[in-house]
Amino acid sequence: MRLHHHTAISLTISGILYIIFRSWGLAAANLIAGIFIDLDHFFDYLYGHGRPFRTKDFFRVCNNCQFDKIFLFLHGWEWVALLGMAAWLTEWNPWVAGTFIGIGQHIFLGSVYNGSGFKSYFLSWRWKKDFVFDTIFHGLTDCKYKYRNDLLTGPNTD
Repeated sequence: MRLHHHTAISLTISGILYIIFRSWGLAAANLIAGIFIDLDHFFDYLYGHGRPFRTKDFFRVCNNCQFDKIFLFLHGWEWVALLGMAAWLTEWNPWVAGTFIGIGQHIFLGSVYNGSGFKSYFLSWRWKKDFVFDTIFHGLTDCKYKYRNDLLTGPNTD
């Protein structure tokens, strides 16, 4: 999913959480976690494409799935389980519970939207697959290779 999709969904869920629970902390933590979990994409971009960092290139690479390896160390069902336990142990502290909901909804929606299934969002499974993008996110390889073919067969501007 793209940034504007995650932002819109996180805003909507945050609004619903606020209406139901009247907690700014719960709503804010959900919004922040639901969007800023994607900061791990910066690491993957720098790992695969190096420096210097260029915002335009970053979004081009991410939107067109131009990764050979992808780590996404914040995108893991393992974190959702740990945050769920932490929320329970803190008696549903609004900030912990909001972070749990925000990261959980982000990963759930990503696993549905990306067509690669829930296992793709287990850190342990990605590690077992050596973080190879084409193996992990097989549902996105059409996007990746269509973009590469378009680059190769596009009009010559010389």
